[in-house]
Amino acid sequence: MAAIVPSTPVPLPEPLRLPRGSVHGLLAIVLMGTFAYLLDRDSSAPQVLVNAVVVCLAFYFGSHGTAPTGPGTAAGVPGQGRRPRIVRGLLLLGFGGLAGWLLYSGRSIEGLPQLVEVWEVLGGYILGLTLSWAFHRRAHETDARRRLATVFRDLSALGAIGFTLFACYAMAAGLVSAFGQTVEQGLSLVITYYFGSRVIAR
Repeated sequence: MAAIVPSTPVPLPEPLRLPRGSVHGLLAIVLMGTFAYLLDRDSSAPQVLVNAVVVCLAFYFGSHGTAPTGPGTAAGVPGQGRRPRIVRGLLLLGFGGLAGWLLYSGRSIEGLPQLVEVWEVLGGYILGLTLSWAFHRRAHETDARRRLATVFRDLSALGAIGFTLFACYAMAAGLVSAFGQTVEQGLSLVITYYFGSRVIAR
């Protein structure tokens, strides 16, 4: 009796039949453009817009960094892996250009706390990514480099856990006001740094 070979399920079509990731990218670019326009016009943006921008940054700079290629993924589809990198590049150029334009116009970056908040997310991620790349790029060559990369991982994890526990305790105990904005800004940097450091880690 012949064995029954299970049929491969046909994947559902992409939303609006657009290439994969197009809707994500369009939303991120529209949100970034609106955020930049409002900051340039009014020096302020609704908090819901700031939150949406931060969510887009977390999505593009976190979840796409280590997307595996394996069974069920469309490996070998031309250009599929490049789209998140293109959107990441546009986001970086956009926020960098916005900061440069505001400085050129004589505006103070410190007077735009919402832009500082977004740059804390980007800055922490880029710092973690850069350090992780420096420690991991040759970790497989020698035992010494492997041990150094392991120490980097352990110290990053301990630092992230330690500061997060401290920050959460300070917020729960109502001690944040005693530290000004140091705790909140530090927590944003630490969390984004650690997620950025795990993108290249292997």
